[in-house]
Amino acid sequence: MTTYARRGYGRPSYAPQVGRVQKPNRRPGACRDCSEQIPAGGGQLYRESSGAWSVVHWPAEQGGWLMSPQPVTGGCPADTDKRNAEFHASGFFGRTAELPASEREHVAAMARAFARESAQDTSRGKYAYTSSGARMTSRRGRCEDAPCCGCCD
Repeated sequence: MTTYARRGYGRPSYAPQVGRVQKPNRRPGACRDCSEQIPAGGGQLYRESSGAWSVVHWPAEQGGWLMSPQPVTGGCPADTDKRNAEFHASGFFGRTAELPASEREHVAAMARAFARESAQDTSRGKYAYTSSGARMTSRRGRCEDAPCCGCCD
C-alpha cells in the first residue's frame, strides 16, 4: 500500500529562508518578539529556522522627515508607544501637537481593514468534497492531491 505524506522539503540540503515574509497574517497569533496577541491582518508572517510560521508586528517606521515629523508606526505596541511618548514629551512633533494614538489602535484598524478586504475577496476557490472525501477546488474540478490519488481521473 502506498501512502502519500509530506516528507519535509524534499531535499536534505534545503533550509527555509528565515525572516519576515511580506504577507499579512491570516490567522491571529502571539507576536514572537513581545508575545502580544496580533489579530488576523494586524501583523506579518515570520518564517522560523525549523520551517514553522509565526507572527510578528509590522516593522517600525517613521515618515514625514521633509515637512513635519510624524509618529512612529509599526513595531511592538509597547515599544512604539514609549518612543512616541518620549518624542512628544521632548517637543519633537511640535509644541501644539497632540499625543499620537496608541499603536494597538493602529493594529486594530489594520485588522478591521483586512477583514473587510477578505470578506469582499471572492477570487479564492471554494472547496467541494468527492465521495471518497478528497477536497477539490470547485474552480478547477480537481482534488488537492491530483494526480496522485486518482480520484479525479
